[in-house]
Amino acid sequence: MKPIPTRVAALGYPEHRFQGHAVFGELVGSTSYAALIALAVSGRRPTAQESELLDLLAAATTVADPRIWPLKLARVVASYGSFLAGFSASQMALEGDRIGPPITVHAAGLLVELRDTGAAVDDHEACVAAARELIARRRRLVGFGIPFRPQDERYVVLREQLAARGRTALPYWRLQEALAEVVLAARGLPPNIGIGTAAMLLDMGYSPVESAAIVHFVNQHVFVANAFEGAEQARPELRDLPAEAVSYEGPAPRRTPRATGG
Repeated sequence: MKPIPTRVAALGYPEHRFQGHAVFGELVGSTSYAALIALAVSGRRPTAQESELLDLLAAATTVADPRIWPLKLARVVASYGSFLAGFSASQMALEGDRIGPPITVHAAGLLVELRDTGAAVDDHEACVAAARELIARRRRLVGFGIPFRPQDERYVVLREQLAARGRTALPYWRLQEALAEVVLAARGLPPNIGIGTAAMLLDMGYSPVESAAIVHFVNQHVFVANAFEGAEQARPELRDLPAEAVSYEGPAPRRTPRATGG
């Protein structure tokens, strides 16, 4: 059997390697956790400025309300006493097309498709025209719309932070703003954090799939918090529905002849 190559790591003594870097000599004391995630996914070590942006992204996406259903699932499963089981269950719940990493893949794909039209990012009107053609071909637009509120506060904060760093003039962010303008006018949907993070990470040089993985992994603290507290509380209410909340709809129960003495 042919050996399976890996770029990930090599165990050594007294030094270990991770993605081509000396763990103790290069990474320890100079690399944030979010930067390590990006390095793990892409194999490329972020610069100091990129590391700051990744930390910013992790903080801006901190929405950990346990009423959000994947986080609620973490607490339900963790209520049996294991934070690891709760955390794992919440991760499996994100394996789908409408939640989790695929959101960023699809949102980034929209921006890549828009850039592939050849519209110059310096020509806002050309970008708007290309965006109109794009949404005419797409019934579903990932990265737009936000339930229960007029705008996504995470997107607003992310944009403010990127603007302060001069990054809203970069190509994918400009394409995202042209697309957002068209989508809002045509469908009444404001941009959400999905399209914002996609644009930010594409401008950092990550692919759509790499961007999705980075967004997912730097956001794990919201699941950790709920899984850990859920296991710590171990609330029995989360393991059993009250009888008054359950109703049966179906055929009436039947009794066997033996039960009736027949």
